[in-house]
Amino acid sequence: AERNEVFGFLEDVPALVLAVAASGTKLSAQDGIINLMATPTSKSKVTARTSQMEDMVLLLAQQAKMARKSQDPASENGQGNGFGRDKDKNKDDKNMEDLVNDLKKEISNMQSEVMKAAERANLACQGALDNLTGCPNYDSTAFLPAGFDGNFTPLREAHAACRAALPQKKQDFESCHVTRGSLISQEQALLDSFRDINIFASPDECQVSGSDVLAYLEAMRDHFATKRDTWWETYYKLENVTQKITGWNCSEMEVEYYEQAGSCEQAQLKLEQMACEVHERTSSGCQNMHCVEDRWKRYVEEKDATAAIIEDLKYEYKALKRISCLIEAFTADDIDAKIQDCIDQRHDASSIDSACVENHTNVQQPTVTLPDVCGTGVTSIVHPNNASFATTEYTSKGLQASKCLASCCEVNWYSWSEYHNVYVDKSYYMVDQDTGAAAGYGTMDAALQACEALGNVQCFGVYDPNCDGATEDNPVMLVASPGLDLNEVKESNIGSCIHHMTLGSQTTTTTTVAHNCTWEVGVSRSDQGVSAYKTFTIAQQRFDESFRFSGCATAELTEAEDCVKSGELNGVRVLKNRYGHGVGTGVCCGSVTNKVVTAKRVQCDGFQDEYRKHADKYLTSTKLMRGKSYKSYADAREACLRLGSTCWGISDDKCDTVNFMLVDAKYDITEDKLMDSSQHSCIYEKLKVGADETVVTTTVATTTVATTTVATTTVASTTVTRTNNGKSRG
Repeated sequence: AERNEVFGFLEDVPALVLAVAASGTKLSAQDGIINLMATPTSKSKVTARTSQMEDMVLLLAQQAKMARKSQDPASENGQGNGFGRDKDKNKDDKNMEDLVNDLKKEISNMQSEVMKAAERANLACQGALDNLTGCPNYDSTAFLPAGFDGNFTPLREAHAACRAALPQKKQDFESCHVTRGSLISQEQALLDSFRDINIFASPDECQVSGSDVLAYLEAMRDHFATKRDTWWETYYKLENVTQKITGWNCSEMEVEYYEQAGSCEQAQLKLEQMACEVHERTSSGCQNMHCVEDRWKRYVEEKDATAAIIEDLKYEYKALKRISCLIEAFTADDIDAKIQDCIDQRHDASSIDSACVENHTNVQQPTVTLPDVCGTGVTSIVHPNNASFATTEYTSKGLQASKCLASCCEVNWYSWSEYHNVYVDKSYYMVDQDTGAAAGYGTMDAALQACEALGNVQCFGVYDPNCDGATEDNPVMLVASPGLDLNEVKESNIGSCIHHMTLGSQTTTTTTVAHNCTWEVGVSRSDQGVSAYKTFTIAQQRFDESFRFSGCATAELTEAEDCVKSGELNGVRVLKNRYGHGVGTGVCCGSVTNKVVTAKRVQCDGFQDEYRKHADKYLTSTKLMRGKSYKSYADAREACLRLGSTCWGISDDKCDTVNFMLVDAKYDITEDKLMDSSQHSCIYEKLKVGADETVVTTTVATTTVATTTVATTTVASTTVTRTNNGKSRG
């Protein structure tokens, strides 16, 4: 901004020099000079610009001399009446004098503006310097929520005390209901007995000979007289039981239990929400603790900019001094002498300075000590969304707790269990009512979401005929509910699988291992030696997958049908992974056999096994996965690929190939966040699939697969829980 302002001053000069044209002075080549000055060069350096201005003024001075000489009556070229020429000369001299005075005033104003610009530049530098002392000092409690001292013990104790009282309250109201139920049963039995007393079992009980009414009444009296004692005995028993029932008011106990359960839920939520806030505030705070670094960087930038401005202003100040001198030559008696004097003069620009810039050598970058928690992470409590949180906080302490409903927890409404080697007949497919065709989906996520939208009353699950995920060419199918019995399904020849949906969470197996890798598998055939005659590219496999030929198929595969038609009634040999999923086929099941000879990963979870090297760069330890280092680059590369999208790359301290650590992807690392390393450390960025970059090529070891025979499991179950946003968690 300062440079642009000074350039603005200089651009005022051509406008002033245009006044030369109006002065009546006739200068040779004047139009060319004016046009040159009125069209300033864009993006010129200050030195080139001011030099150009000096040259222009010098040329104008020289042309002023030529103009004066042409009007001199004593000139050999003088013509016309001398009186008239003297009159014109006086007028021109007066115009020139006025022009020079105007230019000198403007030059003086420009010199003043140069001084002000230097002062403003110095103030900007000084402001950035003063701002270095404004950063706060952090300690380990800096990121705690307001009113919380970091001690989770009171929250834990409040929750534990609430949960400890809950079983007794539940037992009390349940026992109350049992006792009350028993009393009600007794009351009902006594009521039945009481009613039996007041009715005749049959008319024979009251048989009276003859038709004497008195005899009939007398017989009735005798009949009830015999039951009187029984009636009162039963009545008193019934009264006693009824009174006892009114004393067992279980509603109050039940309400008390559920109120206690609600209080426990609140205590649990308070504990988990506080844990969420501590983890999130700490993570965010440690990532943004760059106050000192940012302010020092701003100060250095301001200092460098000010130094550059001061140098430019010094040159401009000197140039304005020379221009002022040359302008005075316009009216000097001896223009040549005055011009030479201007050329010989050396102007002092020491008044154009910046104390802030000159004092920089005495300024030291402030130091800041990061809180310990930025290096260790939160150790007082596990993150509530971590799989081990419930075990650490509840199960290990004998507490029964509900699902985590805190803001940082994922809520699982449905559970998905994957059953392998399952064949589902088409009669079980759900039919689209609009099209009448089977309900198929080109992506697994779309199928799972559709099934969840229908609910487990209508949708049993998703059937994957090849157990290799969904594509538009090979869609997965929705299975209608009810109807399918997993205990009676047929075994699949090609490793088909079904994802069964149930309401609520089940026991889940969580893992951070990459679960979607592409492999290149080379297979041999016994009649052509041990080298691979065919290579399969197999997508959507686990990181630690293994492959083998196991069994023959006579159906479900086009190759199997072709083999049967050719006379090999046993069908085709099937290449399977560890789950028994068919991933390829070999030769027909005859005398020739197949064998897996090589297997290597090409990419995992959208990342290649290739890295781009950033030399002389490093990241703070908070951005690294702590607790594990690797002795070799190959080990670190394999570990990073194994972790899939959770690993951004690899850090090599000092770039000495001795100690490698993985870069945590949760911090959204980008190239511009890498910091300059004075120890020549380096960072290796894991490349995504499709990235067209210069990469560090490494030799990937090829895994030779042993010929161990692995038994095929008929139905293996792996439970996978989906979150409410439709994404799976292994």
